[in-house]
Formats: sequence, C-alpha cells, structure tokens
Amino acid sequence: MKSQKHWMPESIVLENVALDVVKSDYNTIVIAGPGAGKTELLAQRACYLLQTNTCPYPKRILAVSFKKDSAANLSERVSKRCGADLSRRLDPYTFDKFCKELLDRFILTVPLSFRPVKDYLVDTNNDLLYKAYDLAGYPRQRFSPQDSKPNYPKPVVDIMIKGMPEKDFQPTLNFNMISRLALYILQNNPYILASLQKTYSHVFLDEFQDTTTLQYEVVSKCFQVSSSIITAVGDQKQRIMLWAGAMPNAFDKFIVDFSAKIKTMVMNHRSAPQLLLLQKSLYKSLNEKEIDIISPNDKWKPDDGYALLSVFPNEDSERQFIREKLLELINTGTKPRDICILVKRSIDEYLGNILEYNVTADVKIRNEVIYQDLLKEDAVKFIVAVIYSAISTGKPNAYMYVQDIDLQIKGIDIDDANKVNAQYLVLNSFLDTLATDIKNITVEDTEASLNSIVDKTFGYIGEQAYCDANPQYTNGDFFQQTKTNLIARLWSEFCATQDWVNALNNFEGENSIPAMTIHKSKGLEYDTVFVVGIENSAFFADRSLSQEDVSAFFVAVSRAKQHLFITTSKERSSVQRGGGQQLYSNVKVLYDALQSSGKIQINNYAISE
Repeated sequence: MKSQKHWMPESIVLENVALDVVKSDYNTIVIAGPGAGKTELLAQRACYLLQTNTCPYPKRILAVSFKKDSAANLSERVSKRCGADLSRRLDPYTFDKFCKELLDRFILTVPLSFRPVKDYLVDTNNDLLYKAYDLAGYPRQRFSPQDSKPNYPKPVVDIMIKGMPEKDFQPTLNFNMISRLALYILQNNPYILASLQKTYSHVFLDEFQDTTTLQYEVVSKCFQVSSSIITAVGDQKQRIMLWAGAMPNAFDKFIVDFSAKIKTMVMNHRSAPQLLLLQKSLYKSLNEKEIDIISPNDKWKPDDGYALLSVFPNEDSERQFIREKLLELINTGTKPRDICILVKRSIDEYLGNILEYNVTADVKIRNEVIYQDLLKEDAVKFIVAVIYSAISTGKPNAYMYVQDIDLQIKGIDIDDANKVNAQYLVLNSFLDTLATDIKNITVEDTEASLNSIVDKTFGYIGEQAYCDANPQYTNGDFFQQTKTNLIARLWSEFCATQDWVNALNNFEGENSIPAMTIHKSKGLEYDTVFVVGIENSAFFADRSLSQEDVSAFFVAVSRAKQHLFITTSKERSSVQRGGGQQLYSNVKVLYDALQSSGKIQINNYAISE
C-alpha cells in the first residue's frame, strides 16, 4: 500500500490541475476538452484511491459513463495499472446499466401493480412500446427527448409490464421505464439508499455534458446527501446529445447542488498544434471564450498538423479522392485502425460503395457502428479470448484474461496457489480439447459448428454463473442476442479468410478502416480523420444550425491527431433526404470559421449559399 503523500502516477506525467483532481477529497466538476486525457485522469484517480486505500477496503468506486465503450475503456486502464485484485473494486457502468441493475436486484420492492417480471425484455428503440400502444388501442404518441417522464397511458403500461401472451407480447421495459423504477426504489427504500452510499465512497461521472434530467435525478438521489465524493468530467463544447434529452444546464446545476469546485484541464495531448489552432476557430460559434492557455503536447513540433478541405462536383469524384488518399496512407505505413471516416448521419447514404471497397488485398473499410457495441460486450471479449487461447500462442494477454475470468467465476482465491494451479490444469485441458474441435471446422460446415464452440465454452465456465457475474445478461434475451450476433459476424469472417486467427483479427477490426457517425466517435482518436458530407442536408436542410450541430462538427474535427480531410460534394444522388444539388447556407458558418483560421488548405473552394 502506498501513502497519499508519496503516490505518483506511473509511466505518465499529469498536468498540475489533473494531479490536483486525482488527489482531491471534495466534489469536483472537471472541464476537459478533446485530447485532455479525461479517461486517463479518471483511471489515475481510481489507481490513487485504491493503491493508497483512500477508498478504504471494502468500499468501492462507482464509475458511470454515458457510453458503453467509455465504461469499458476505463475498466481496462484501471485493470492494467492496478492489477486485477484492486481493479475489482471499480464498478464501471453506463447510466442505463446502473439503473437496470438497481431494478433487477431490488425488483421485489416494487409494488405488484407495476412490478415487472424478472425476465422482462428491454426495448432499446421504443418499437415494442409502439406495439403496446397499438395493442391497447391508443394512437401512437410522439415523445420529446426533453420530457424525462412521459405520461404513458395506463393500459399501455399494463401491457408493457405484464405482457399480452395471447398476442405473443412479452413483458417489456424501455430504459426510461427502467430508470424511473430505479428512482422509485431509491426514493421509497431508505435502507437500500443507505447501503448504496456506504458501498461507494467515490463516484465518477464521465461525459457529464450528456447527462439527461432523469439520469441527473437518479445520481442526485443516490449521492447528493451523502459522504461520497463525486468527480464529474465533461466538456460543454462537445455537448451533442441535446436531441436525446441532455440537460443544457448540467454543469451549473451540479456546481450548486453538490457544492463542487471547478477545475479546467489545459493540455490537449491529442492534436498537433496546427489542428489545435483550427479547432479554436470554432470556439466563437460555440459561444466559448477562446482559451489561449490550451496547449499541445510537447511531442509535437510547432508546424505539425495538416488539414485539407476539398469540394467536389459529385460523389464519384469525392469517393475516388478518398480511395486514393486511403491507399496512399496505407502504403506509407499508416495502420488501418489509425484512420477513421466520419459522417454526420447515414453511413450507407454518404459513403455508398466505399464500404464495399478493399483499399488493399488485406485492408477494407467497414461500418464500425455494427461492431462497436458488440466488441465491448463482456461475453464477446470472453469468447474471442478463449478461441485465441485455444488456437494461438501469440496472444498471452487473451490467455491471462481467460485465466482471470475462470478463477473469478469458479470462486477460487487467487492467493491459494494450490487451487489456482490445479484450476489452470483444468482450463488448459479444456482449451486443448476445444482447439481440436475448432481446427476440425471448415467452411463446408455451417454456423452451427461455431455455435457449438460457444456453447461448449459457456458450458465449461457455467453459463448461469457467468450471467450472474455480468448482470446485463441476467434477464430478457440480451445474452442470446449477443451470442447470435457474435456467431454470425465471426462466422462470416472465417468463411472469408478460412483461417481462425485472421478471422478473429478481422472481427476485432485489426485490418479494417472504421467508418462511423460523428456521435459514435465521441471519446475516440485517430491519426487521420476524414469528415465526409458537410452540407445542409447532413444537418437537416430545413433549419439553421443549432449549437448542438456546431458541437458535432467540433467533435468530428477534434478526433484527428495529425491529419484532417474534410470533403463535400455539390451533388448527391444517394442521399434520400436532401439529395440532388447541395446547399450550404446553414453550414457555411463552419467553413468560414475554418477558412478564417488560416490553418486549412482549400481545394476547389467555391461554396455559395
């Protein structure tokens, strides 16, 4: 155990503000712009709290993020820096997962009149909610994201909660209902609330600018009147979820409600100096004061960073430029995963046949949105690691991960060397048997052969025990859906490569250039970024740009470390809404801001309103 006085981060130098936050013993709101290293900040704070026992055993740290991959990234960093034993006291959740676990664990405290069954389904996009409206004979209601507690008709709620077997409708909740039931539990069960507060001495709130009113209400009920120390991190310039109900005043409210101190991180460790200056050109449009003290990392030279805006007469010439530039980057040594293609909306419409293009024989472009959440699923990471461990000796981290999960699920104390070594022998025997089964699979077989491998793996580990250890799989059909999606995607890669190692590499995206929406790129960074299709139609042609639209563009350009390419086409035939000749009256303010920076080269700049 390290002392608080002598604790210092390992293998990294934190700026003074960040180090103050890491060691703070008060509620804090941290303003952390793009590239500031907010995930690393939270990871180092977790390490400090655990390694110095400032979070005293057996208390825990609750880390709540808006996105699933943010929670996973934080967990991975803390595990790497603290080791498996200490990192088990960090509980990373998304807001939705946190509320769902509260409901699932304490579901019996909900009154029978609106208590869901234990194995309710989760409606992620309101499709089943609308079906319940139809079954109840009510006209479908349009829900405003700003309405955190929509008033569903009682017959609709009854169908959702109790189901309608005669119409083949299973009991179902959407995340709004789950969060409201979780809040009800907290409001009406003081012992549960007290237990939660005693469990978590420290709480992290990531991507705080995207917090909704209902989510904030849950957090406030949990910890506003408690001794738990809250660290919230966010950036108002990257507030792009207002359309989904994010609070416009979350920062100001948190400061008042939690008596929080404000800290501003001043480093941008991501972007080269010229790109950082380009980003600052957008501050005025974001109603932000230009922070001259924001500085690039010392690793850069002052002239590092390159940005190019290209205007094309049509989609074909735009896509040809992108293909040629991608080939040039790959041939000069840029790794596929260091490149990203971003669009504001509809990847298929704006990229079209680019998604079918192989940059080289080994490198392709893929729609990363399909894979992004799947790859972060615990069950997927476990199966991928098991297959790697069975057939390859080149992935030691995968084998160590499988060992840790095996010991954890089997309840074996890592300090009991005899039991640990005995279990390793059992695991190795299973992997040897599984390796034989995997190597006997050929492309002449069907998905069922891979399904058998997955079933054998969960049979070995104990499927129910695994689901109990990962609460997101404890009810509904999410676990089965996750397995089905994994098997379909991985089988497709095996059929294409006829080699399991290559199939796994491709499945994880090692040999593909990711294409995604701007919203899905939050928290990510790439050496080279293409931002495609900045036209009125991409930002909805029937209205002027909102501040949220400008924030989305800021998020896009701030993903780039070293190279930024922005493209637009004067004609788009593939766009269903706003196709044909493109207009720029709304987005011209973005181009003007970039041009005024003097930090972007412009090809064929001839944009008019």
